[in-house]
Amino acid sequence: MSEKLKERVLSSLRKVYDPELGRSIVDLNMVKNIIVDKDGKVTIEMTLTTPFCPLMNLILAMAKKAAEEVEGVSEAKVKVIGYELPSI
Repeated sequence: MSEKLKERVLSSLRKVYDPELGRSIVDLNMVKNIIVDKDGKVTIEMTLTTPFCPLMNLILAMAKKAAEEVEGVSEAKVKVIGYELPSI
C-alpha cells in the first residue's frame, strides 16, 4: 500500500510549480524522497534552488497541501534537505 500511496503523492506533487521557473517541482528534480509510514503520514524530502529562495514558504506550503489532498494521507510534512540548481 505504501508504494501506491507514494506514487499518488508524487503524482499530486506534479501539480506544484516553482513560481519563478514555471515548472513542476517534480520535473525540476526538487523532490528527492517520499516516505510513507503505516499510518499514512508522509514526509517529503526536497531540495530548493537556493538557501535564500524568496518563495520557499509558498513552495513548501503548496507541496504539503498537494500531499494532504491525496486519499490515504493522514498528515504530510515537507523537509528541506539541501539546495541545488534545478535540472532544466
